Amino acid sequence: MTSDGGFAAAPWSRWLAAIVLLFASLGLGLEPAHSQATRKAAGKPVNIPDLRGEWQRVGPSFACKVPAPEKLPPELLNPVITRACLHLGPFVIGDAAQTLKVLGAPYSTLPQPNGAAAWIYFLEQAGQHPYLIATVSKNRIIALQVTGPAAAKGYGFNHVDLGATTDTLVQYFGQPIDLRPSSEKDTELWGYGSWPFSFEVKAGHVTSIRIAEAAD
Repeated sequence: MTSDGGFAAAPWSRWLAAIVLLFASLGLGLEPAHSQATRKAAGKPVNIPDLRGEWQRVGPSFACKVPAPEKLPPELLNPVITRACLHLGPFVIGDAAQTLKVLGAPYSTLPQPNGAAAWIYFLEQAGQHPYLIATVSKNRIIALQVTGPAAAKGYGFNHVDLGATTDTLVQYFGQPIDLRPSSEKDTELWGYGSWPFSFEVKAGHVTSIRIAEAAD
């Protein structure tokens, strides 16, 4: 667990190697929706398909299963992979901090290690659960955490919502690799080793979901 309440992440290349591409739309001529994220190819901006992948437990490890369109340009392969399984609500790890503007101004900001900042948003009513913490560094989103006793509409992660039972959590992620007390009273932190997600559990229900980018 890191100093900001997160988890220790593995080198990016280590877990990226576990990605599995499922070309579900082969022969169907499907065009994916495009996100605001772009990369330059041959001097021109290129839209990155905003595909959503699904983490699947594979023994002690995980793989990100991604439905990908036919004829995905080679220059988009890595950007698609790195985005696909790191969505929380409408936001994606690695995207520009300006995408958070749809929530308005943050309720509060807190300094974090290495010059980062935590932007705090109440998703329904000011001062009450659920709330979102987006950690921003160098104008990029590097971590997202949603907290509350009941589901925040649209902010589930890999079939797990706030308020989900531990049975549901185990169904999609298996038993935790690291299980320890959280800093929150009567709450457990379910970690999955070097994988970039963790959960807080209280009285058998998920009360917080956190994802982050992997370390280099």
